[in-house]
Amino acid sequence: MGKKHVTKEVLLEEIERIREIMIYTALKEGLVSDNTVKVIQVLDRKLNELEEIY
Repeated sequence: MGKKHVTKEVLLEEIERIREIMIYTALKEGLVSDNTVKVIQVLDRKLNELEEIY
């Protein structure tokens, strides 16, 4: 079947939400904490997904 398509607007909202979580986690736990790194990886995947749309 393939990947479900998300709109650019939905993806941008998700990216913003994840970015806020990343900032909060980094401030609370530090830039190199496991949780911060995991959030950064999720954000990176979403940004790559956004790049594929353009």
